[in-house]
Amino acid sequence: DDALDASSWGNSDSKPSYKEGTVVLGTPAYTWLLRNALIAATSGDKYQDKFAIRAQSGSSADQTARIEIQEDGEYNCVEFLAAIYGSDAAGLKIKVEYSFDQGSTWQATESVTIENTQLDTYQFILPEGVKRIAIVVVENTGRRVNIDEIKLLK
Repeated sequence: DDALDASSWGNSDSKPSYKEGTVVLGTPAYTWLLRNALIAATSGDKYQDKFAIRAQSGSSADQTARIEIQEDGEYNCVEFLAAIYGSDAAGLKIKVEYSFDQGSTWQATESVTIENTQLDTYQFILPEGVKRIAIVVVENTGRRVNIDEIKLLK
Protein backbone atom coordinates (compact mmCIF):
# COMPACT_ATOMS: atom_id res chain seq x y z
CA ASP A 1 0.00 0.00 0.00
CA ASP A 2 2.98 2.31 0.39
CA ALA A 3 3.98 1.91 -3.26
CA LEU A 4 3.98 4.92 -5.57
CA ASP A 5 0.72 5.88 -7.27
CA ALA A 6 -0.50 4.01 -10.33
CA SER A 7 0.49 4.87 -13.87
CA SER A 8 -2.08 5.05 -16.67
CA TRP A 9 -2.02 1.23 -16.90
CA GLY A 10 -3.01 0.75 -13.24
CA ASN A 11 0.46 -0.46 -12.26
CA SER A 12 2.39 1.26 -9.48
CA ASP A 13 5.31 3.41 -10.58
CA SER A 14 7.31 1.62 -7.82
CA LYS A 15 7.29 -1.60 -9.90
CA PRO A 16 5.20 -1.26 -13.10
CA SER A 17 6.60 -4.22 -15.09
CA TYR A 18 7.43 -7.92 -14.73
CA LYS A 19 11.13 -7.11 -15.32
CA GLU A 20 13.31 -8.10 -12.32
CA GLY A 21 13.95 -5.30 -9.86
CA THR A 22 13.90 -4.23 -6.25
CA VAL A 23 11.41 -2.09 -4.34
CA VAL A 24 11.43 -0.66 -0.84
CA LEU A 25 8.10 -1.27 0.92
CA GLY A 26 6.63 -1.66 4.37
CA THR A 27 6.92 -0.25 7.85
CA PRO A 28 9.64 -0.70 8.80
CA ALA A 29 10.95 -0.41 5.26
CA TYR A 30 12.38 -3.56 3.65
CA THR A 31 13.95 -4.04 0.24
CA TRP A 32 12.28 -6.76 -1.83
CA LEU A 33 13.49 -8.42 -5.02
CA LEU A 34 10.58 -8.96 -7.41
CA ARG A 35 11.28 -11.27 -10.34
CA ASN A 36 8.48 -11.75 -12.89
CA ALA A 37 6.22 -9.75 -10.57
CA LEU A 38 4.81 -6.24 -10.52
CA ILE A 39 2.69 -4.04 -8.24
CA ALA A 40 -0.76 -3.31 -9.64
CA ALA A 41 -4.41 -2.48 -9.07
CA THR A 42 -6.10 -3.19 -12.38
CA SER A 43 -9.62 -4.61 -12.70
CA GLY A 44 -8.24 -8.18 -12.64
CA ASP A 45 -6.11 -7.72 -9.53
CA LYS A 46 -7.28 -8.77 -6.06
CA TYR A 47 -5.97 -6.50 -3.32
CA GLN A 48 -6.81 -5.38 0.20
CA ASP A 49 -6.21 -1.62 0.06
CA LYS A 50 -4.36 0.17 -2.73
CA PHE A 51 -2.23 -2.43 -4.59
CA ALA A 52 -1.11 -6.08 -4.63
CA ILE A 53 1.82 -7.90 -6.15
CA ARG A 54 0.91 -9.77 -9.33
CA ALA A 55 3.27 -12.70 -9.76
CA GLN A 56 3.43 -14.77 -12.95
CA SER A 57 4.72 -18.25 -13.66
CA GLY A 58 7.16 -18.44 -16.55
CA SER A 59 8.37 -21.07 -18.97
CA SER A 60 11.38 -21.95 -16.80
CA ALA A 61 12.36 -21.72 -13.14
CA ASP A 62 14.47 -18.58 -13.67
CA GLN A 63 11.54 -16.87 -15.42
CA THR A 64 9.00 -17.73 -12.71
CA ALA A 65 7.96 -15.23 -10.04
CA ARG A 66 10.03 -14.80 -6.90
CA ILE A 67 9.35 -12.29 -4.13
CA GLU A 68 12.42 -12.22 -1.88
CA ILE A 69 13.30 -10.03 1.08
CA GLN A 70 16.81 -8.64 0.75
CA GLU A 71 17.55 -7.90 4.44
CA ASP A 72 18.45 -10.43 7.07
CA GLY A 73 16.10 -10.86 10.00
CA GLU A 74 14.77 -13.51 12.34
CA TYR A 75 11.66 -15.00 10.80
CA ASN A 76 9.65 -17.82 12.36
CA CYS A 77 6.55 -17.37 10.21
CA VAL A 78 5.43 -15.68 7.00
CA GLU A 79 1.77 -14.90 6.31
CA PHE A 80 0.15 -13.32 3.26
CA LEU A 81 -3.07 -13.05 1.28
CA ALA A 82 -3.26 -14.68 -2.15
CA ALA A 83 -5.83 -15.15 -4.92
CA ILE A 84 -5.88 -16.20 -8.56
CA TYR A 85 -5.50 -13.15 -10.82
CA GLY A 86 -8.42 -12.15 -13.04
CA SER A 87 -9.96 -15.06 -14.91
CA ASP A 88 -6.81 -17.23 -14.90
CA ALA A 89 -7.40 -20.91 -14.16
CA ALA A 90 -7.30 -21.97 -10.51
CA GLY A 91 -4.70 -24.40 -9.23
CA LEU A 92 -1.53 -22.31 -9.26
CA LYS A 93 1.07 -23.62 -6.78
CA ILE A 94 3.31 -21.48 -4.59
CA LYS A 95 5.84 -22.24 -1.88
CA VAL A 96 8.03 -20.38 0.58
CA GLU A 97 11.77 -20.75 0.44
CA TYR A 98 13.93 -19.84 3.42
CA SER A 99 17.61 -19.35 4.09
CA PHE A 100 19.73 -19.62 7.23
CA ASP A 101 22.82 -18.11 5.55
CA GLN A 102 21.83 -14.74 4.07
CA GLY A 103 20.52 -16.29 0.86
CA SER A 104 23.54 -18.43 -0.08
CA THR A 105 21.44 -21.61 0.09
CA TRP A 106 17.68 -22.12 0.22
CA GLN A 107 15.30 -24.75 1.55
CA ALA A 108 11.61 -24.96 0.68
CA THR A 109 8.30 -25.62 2.38
CA GLU A 110 5.69 -27.86 0.82
CA SER A 111 3.79 -26.04 -1.91
CA VAL A 112 0.20 -24.91 -1.51
CA THR A 113 -2.35 -24.65 -4.29
CA ILE A 114 -4.17 -21.37 -4.83
CA GLU A 115 -7.73 -22.19 -5.91
CA ASN A 116 -9.72 -19.10 -4.93
CA THR A 117 -10.36 -15.96 -6.93
CA GLN A 118 -10.83 -14.04 -3.67
CA LEU A 119 -8.03 -13.31 -1.21
CA ASP A 120 -7.35 -16.06 1.36
CA THR A 121 -4.75 -16.14 4.12
CA TYR A 122 -1.76 -18.46 3.80
CA GLN A 123 0.65 -19.03 6.67
CA PHE A 124 3.97 -20.90 6.71
CA ILE A 125 5.68 -21.76 10.00
CA LEU A 126 9.45 -21.70 9.57
CA PRO A 127 12.29 -23.34 11.52
CA GLU A 128 14.18 -21.39 14.16
CA GLY A 129 17.06 -19.32 12.79
CA VAL A 130 15.65 -18.36 9.37
CA LYS A 131 17.35 -15.18 8.08
CA ARG A 132 15.62 -14.62 4.72
CA ILE A 133 12.41 -15.70 3.00
CA ALA A 134 11.07 -15.81 -0.56
CA ILE A 135 7.60 -16.51 -1.92
CA VAL A 136 7.98 -18.52 -5.13
CA VAL A 137 5.50 -19.53 -7.84
CA VAL A 138 6.05 -23.24 -8.54
CA GLU A 139 4.22 -24.01 -11.76
CA ASN A 140 5.44 -22.82 -15.14
CA THR A 141 2.07 -22.33 -16.81
CA GLY A 142 1.94 -18.57 -17.45
CA ARG A 143 -0.88 -18.17 -14.92
CA ARG A 144 -0.83 -15.34 -12.39
CA VAL A 145 -1.53 -14.87 -8.69
CA ASN A 146 -2.02 -11.78 -6.55
CA ILE A 147 -0.11 -11.64 -3.26
CA ASP A 148 -0.88 -8.96 -0.69
CA GLU A 149 -0.33 -8.03 2.96
CA ILE A 150 2.92 -9.98 3.47
CA LYS A 151 3.71 -10.25 7.18
CA LEU A 152 7.06 -11.44 8.48
CA LEU A 153 6.64 -12.71 12.03
CA LYS A 154 9.29 -13.46 14.63
